[in-house]
Amino acid sequence: MKELADDLRARRERAVAMGGQEAVAKQHAEGKLTVRERLDLLFDPDSFQELGVLATHANIVPSMKGRETPADGVVTGFGKVNGRPAAVIAYDFTVMAGSMGRTAEVKCNRAREIALTKRMPMIWLIDSAGARIQEAIGSTFAGSGLLFREESIMSGVVPMVAAMMGPGAAGTAGCATAARGRGCRGQASSHA
Repeated sequence: MKELADDLRARRERAVAMGGQEAVAKQHAEGKLTVRERLDLLFDPDSFQELGVLATHANIVPSMKGRETPADGVVTGFGKVNGRPAAVIAYDFTVMAGSMGRTAEVKCNRAREIALTKRMPMIWLIDSAGARIQEAIGSTFAGSGLLFREESIMSGVVPMVAAMMGPGAAGTAGCATAARGRGCRGQASSHA
């Protein structure tokens, strides 16, 4: 059992290290916080519960074989903000420019489901290049249809807030548009 526990600990450490020291240094050099630093500032201490920390890409295309994508480039979960529960989807630019892969979108679906069923605010922290081209196969790529369907269902039921923390393209940009377009507050920031 010790070997399995050590392996699990090592995998968690790699996931929390995001895209690695060089990618984190580049993020800081651009005057930006990492996704995990942002979440530490957003959520009340010790309240954040991450979903899918050990997730990685779907490994369905040869170009992704042997490649690591810690948490598959997105941190999802829920916690408390000023004592109130909230769900979050926060893209990690240090992992393949925060691009959306199939596994990442499954994690996002789960976070949206929790927000909707528990009637808690949904927060997006967007720092993403959009769809991960390596996994963009077929018309149902990454369950993106679910993204827009669920945003429509959530409209008027739960508050939705999106903060542009860096680039946002394609579906990730749509999150900010959806939050703003449904009477919710979309925030723009150049120094997040």
